[in-house]
Amino acid sequence: MIAPRFTWPWMFLVLPLINLVPPALTQQSSSSPQLSQEEVAQLSAKAKGGSPDAQVSLAAAYEAGNGVPKSDQQAATWYRAAAEQGNARAQNSLGLMYRSGRGVDEDKAEAVSWYRKAARQRDFSAMFNLGTAYYNGDGIGIDDVAACAWFLIAQDFGSRPAADAVRRMTEFQTQAFEKIGDMYEKGDEIPRSDRDAVRWYRKAVENGEAPVQVKLANLLLQGAVGAPNYEEVRHLCEKAAKQNFAPGDYCLGQLYQKGSGVEQDLSKAATWFTEAAKLGLAVAALRLGEMYWRGEGLKQDKISAYEFIYLASASNLTEATQDKERLEMELTSKELKKGKARAAEWARQQHPLILRGKPGN
Repeated sequence: MIAPRFTWPWMFLVLPLINLVPPALTQQSSSSPQLSQEEVAQLSAKAKGGSPDAQVSLAAAYEAGNGVPKSDQQAATWYRAAAEQGNARAQNSLGLMYRSGRGVDEDKAEAVSWYRKAARQRDFSAMFNLGTAYYNGDGIGIDDVAACAWFLIAQDFGSRPAADAVRRMTEFQTQAFEKIGDMYEKGDEIPRSDRDAVRWYRKAVENGEAPVQVKLANLLLQGAVGAPNYEEVRHLCEKAAKQNFAPGDYCLGQLYQKGSGVEQDLSKAATWFTEAAKLGLAVAALRLGEMYWRGEGLKQDKISAYEFIYLASASNLTEATQDKERLEMELTSKELKKGKARAAEWARQQHPLILRGKPGN
């Protein structure tokens, strides 16, 4: 069990000394030579000329008082100049200044904003700082899973203090593995990488629950790491289906419908789509309705087709709405009324009404 928040020894000793000091300053060791006036002049000229590297170095000099009078205000000014040009080191350093209120008004939420910009550029110090912010509720709400996720990513990119943090948050790791997979798959917080998403989902699947099993299966089906391993996909979907997770049943239905890694069997596909529909997955009801419509794996029955397509359309699936409108042109008013009545009865018996549109929702 993790020690009470705010009392970890490493949180006080490691963070302030290693991570809450800007990287620019940590590189100014006691043995680093003082900048000469000529070197400062050259650095200043390059910084004023717009060089982000020079701006970061000049900011670090002002922060450390190296060759220039120590000035947090000047340091913040030059870090900002480089940060606004997209320099990750400057973005993280500016975030640290906002966190502590050095050279700027203290604003921990603003600090988090700058950490995010740097973390998206794979700056592991910023990743670690984000994890710390989530752990302490520092400028953002406390979220142990998000904290652990950022510590894991920082560790993956080479952060040593992150490795210590990860060892202290083992109880959150399985959820964090899945979250990292989500982050790589979506590409909102870190650059999108399906290959990395698969790598982290695989870690989560070892102890994870049905949703991550289907997430991994879907990525593998998309060829995220080469030709799909259908045996692995089927195994993952079967595990999810055994947990009564509708997208797992739907996944198996797709495999049998397309003959992907299994012998094509439309009857089995219809059976799996039925199971998924009973668990409330609208797209499964849509596929089942389409199979009735075309007479694939089931005896053709347009009223039954309308029953399930009508149910699916209630979840605002565009494809279902389009199918419903097309099918309505093929049915009489009496048949439509019968189809709607069947839909109402099916929904009443199966409960709840289909509310979720896509697998994984």
